[in-house]
Amino acid sequence: MKVLFVLDSLFGGGTERSTVVLLPYLRDRGIEPTVAVLRASNSGDEAALTASGIEVVVLEGSSKRQQIASLRALIGRVQPDIVHTALFAADVVGRLAAWRTGARVVSSLVNTPYDSARLGDPNVRRWKLRTVQVIDALTARLFTHRLHAVSAGVAEANRAALRYPASRITTVERGRSRDGLGHWSIERRLRVRRELGLAENAPVVLSAGRHEFQKAQVDLVQAAERLLPDIPNICVLIAGPNGNASAVLHQALDERPDVSGVVRVLGHRDDVADLMVAADVLVVSSHWEGTAGAALEALALRCPVVSTDLAGLRGILTADRTALLVPIADPRALAEAVRRVLTEPGLADRLRDAGEADYEGRFTLDTCADGFVAMYEEMLGDGS
Repeated sequence: MKVLFVLDSLFGGGTERSTVVLLPYLRDRGIEPTVAVLRASNSGDEAALTASGIEVVVLEGSSKRQQIASLRALIGRVQPDIVHTALFAADVVGRLAAWRTGARVVSSLVNTPYDSARLGDPNVRRWKLRTVQVIDALTARLFTHRLHAVSAGVAEANRAALRYPASRITTVERGRSRDGLGHWSIERRLRVRRELGLAENAPVVLSAGRHEFQKAQVDLVQAAERLLPDIPNICVLIAGPNGNASAVLHQALDERPDVSGVVRVLGHRDDVADLMVAADVLVVSSHWEGTAGAALEALALRCPVVSTDLAGLRGILTADRTALLVPIADPRALAEAVRRVLTEPGLADRLRDAGEADYEGRFTLDTCADGFVAMYEEMLGDGS
């Protein structure tokens, strides 16, 4: 079976990285992958895929019309059974290019982009978001055979937003590679803490993600302010590259000198897995998300999770079993949940054990790859 993946690029967030790490597992299961990208990234992933024998094609042209023509020519050459797109720009290009080529089209739903919370982002214009939503809905209904959702919550949110039949949405959860993450061990934990200059017994809270309004790291800063009087030796690590909320984050810290003394903004890190092993709790403070890939990694690495109760995470994290869930944009509740993990006897260990069990049972790349193959076979077999 030949599958042509269409992405914006091979440099960016969790969607791009998740696709890259999944491809070898699909190839092991008889899938012949080709990757088309709208723009070159000169990333290590692009070179690694090419070196492994997976063709990566940068579509010609800068306009959508040119890219659609370039992709349509590639489809004619590769003759894929399935065209699999992800992210809005690549979705539109892929859907239109594959029209009447004989290839079946599936688009991945990786987030809840039309969540009302997005309208609170100062970088988002209501008219533009609604225009994108209309284009997304029309091209999905007219030019796709199936939508793939990374969680049950993402499936439901997009079913409503795009008015797409639930019967044509398949949920296959994302996976993470144990080879890439490694395992939790006391030796690894102590080594990373030493490298960071952290005391062995310091309570460490971690946030991992780009500085974006979506990620709401400012809510974590406000929560840390509430925790500081009772847990004065707390350390908050914020790992992630700069984004459109970096200035707001630094302003929040400048306004709270006491908090800025315990919060370390680490910038982009290639060792987030190590940071999770060193941490006592991962905080997902986002206002909207798909599956929050960092949460899956935390489950694998026995790092307890405190997360906002997001539509996209429904079906991924289980309240009071694998994570503590709190209302969105509520620093007081966020602080109380973190306090519980750090101080309530037995709670952190229960979350660690249940989270690791869920990872091994549901979120490995082998499980994810099996789910994709089953979806592709169903699409080809039932004519949907």
